[in-house]
Amino acid sequence: MVEIAKVKTELLLEETKTSGHAPLKFICNDGNLYYCKYLVDFDPNEINCLAYEIVSHYLLKTLNIPTPDIALVQISEGTLDKSKIIKNRRLRVNYTCFGSKGIDPSEEINEFETCSNKRDYSRIVNPEDVIKIALFDLWINNVDRGRFINPGFNYNLLAVRFGNKRKIMAFDHAFVFGGVAQIGVFNSKMPFENQDKFHQSDFYKSFISYMDEEEIIKIVDNFIPLLKISHIEVIDAVIYQLPDIWKLAPNLANRIQEYLFCEERIEKVKAVILNSKSIY
Repeated sequence: MVEIAKVKTELLLEETKTSGHAPLKFICNDGNLYYCKYLVDFDPNEINCLAYEIVSHYLLKTLNIPTPDIALVQISEGTLDKSKIIKNRRLRVNYTCFGSKGIDPSEEINEFETCSNKRDYSRIVNPEDVIKIALFDLWINNVDRGRFINPGFNYNLLAVRFGNKRKIMAFDHAFVFGGVAQIGVFNSKMPFENQDKFHQSDFYKSFISYMDEEEIIKIVDNFIPLLKISHIEVIDAVIYQLPDIWKLAPNLANRIQEYLFCEERIEKVKAVILNSKSIY
């Protein structure tokens, strides 16, 4: 049963400086830190990107890919310190944001990071999830992770520390289903997109250079059947909880299901990742 957690803000720490949604860092009434997103641009349709975040979170959970916990975050009276806000000026008291729970200790994979040697690779405790994230991004058409930001790449990956080891977690899925450009129009008939994706990034290419091809094949063969299962119950459950909060594009749940359930797309996802080892 999908039940989206709900929390309320207690203290605004800062607005993070990013080129995207510029999340606000709030301490909330459950005692945890959340990175909170709302509309930063003029187009109200971009509220769909927050729904994409939540749908992606529960799909990742269903597929056993590590990702931070989330919540719907309501802005409480007295917590919206406008002196700390530059980009999130449209946010108001009692509005509801998307919130991603902070994890400590962790750090983001930075835009220049690679697995420069076997030791770097061996420090990652969940190497199979890196392959699964590459598959997931192609399946859901994530146009953000793996995006080239000269001279590096945008990764939207956390490395959670366990002693001298690291667990990779996927976060920030606002720009899936083709991102802002395809809000309200993405559908299963659209061309498959495999450019500017995570599997083409320097981190991924350096990572798979230390992984046996047989292991990649096994991960892909075990994962692809999970994409061919209908996820409509999860998608419906998420979207059902959002209409009263955000005005979303019509028929969003059905379009997501049709888009993801397209077997031709899934087979192309499989082929791209199976070929990635031989290409790189």
